Amino acid sequence: MAALGVLVVPLGAGWLTYLWADWSLRGGTGTPRFVALLGGIVLAAVALAALGALFRETGTAAGFGLFLLVLGMGAAWVEVADSTTRSEVVSCAVVGKVRQSHHPTFGEGAPQAKTLYHYELDCPGGLFPEFSSETKADPEGAVDGEGGRIRVAYDPDRRMDPVLASENVAIGSPVIPTILLALSALASLVAIATEEREGEGV
Repeated sequence: MAALGVLVVPLGAGWLTYLWADWSLRGGTGTPRFVALLGGIVLAAVALAALGALFRETGTAAGFGLFLLVLGMGAAWVEVADSTTRSEVVSCAVVGKVRQSHHPTFGEGAPQAKTLYHYELDCPGGLFPEFSSETKADPEGAVDGEGGRIRVAYDPDRRMDPVLASENVAIGSPVIPTILLALSALASLVAIATEEREGEGV
């Protein structure tokens, strides 16, 4: 029973995370971002508790399986976010010159160094007075690098950050979360099998 459970829990948790993220981020529900994230956290907590209970049932400690479960569920969430496009696009006037800020890395394991481009915008309805992107836009109609207009894609329900319209594309892939969740199930099965063999050898 425990062996079946450690297969069902990771894969089922990943699928439920995907469905929840898809419904809350892509659907026309207007779900606030914090509610969507809270739902994902609750799903992760339930999945961890279920897998932990199966380990306790067999007397097995399998932290690696639990770790991979969290990574897999997180990757499933990121995959949905990355494959979701913003439904609205607005053309905004750029006020003044584009500013840059440099963010260096701090050694192995730290986020990669990046440059952010900051725009002061005049958008219809006062949307996005300030906007930042890792990609430098080429404002249409700019004179000597100042002014012009850029197109910004955004989610009316503010569930995702705005991006340049040229970057409003789906880039997600289900491959990584599927691999991580499968490895979580495999690691859990190996841990239980190892525990059973050790018990038989006593």
